[in-house]
Amino acid sequence: MLLLGAGYDSCTSFHLAEYRIPSPLVEVGRPGPDGWEVVTEVSIDSDRFDELGYDFERDHGVVRGKAGAADVRLFPVADAVAYAERRLESHRPREEEISGPARLGTRPRT
Repeated sequence: MLLLGAGYDSCTSFHLAEYRIPSPLVEVGRPGPDGWEVVTEVSIDSDRFDELGYDFERDHGVVRGKAGAADVRLFPVADAVAYAERRLESHRPREEEISGPARLGTRPRT
């Protein structure tokens, strides 16, 4: 994975890990072929990906550098996904632990 001028909040390896672990489901709206449609998908949240990335860099060999003015990070996708799966599974709430109002634009699955 090459992050070129991007932070861990947009790291697709971490997003892939979110889809691989048990997570709450939410209904979200999106444009469909016949207009607006509601679909059920995994509740994703990249709010703490920067912390996850910092820990990943501390625990794994991430090559850092510059390309022009952009910060660059290079690391194996498989390592990042496996690390994020372990961390997210132990630090994210399970569906039965979710309480309180849904996030803006989402409705919890019933």
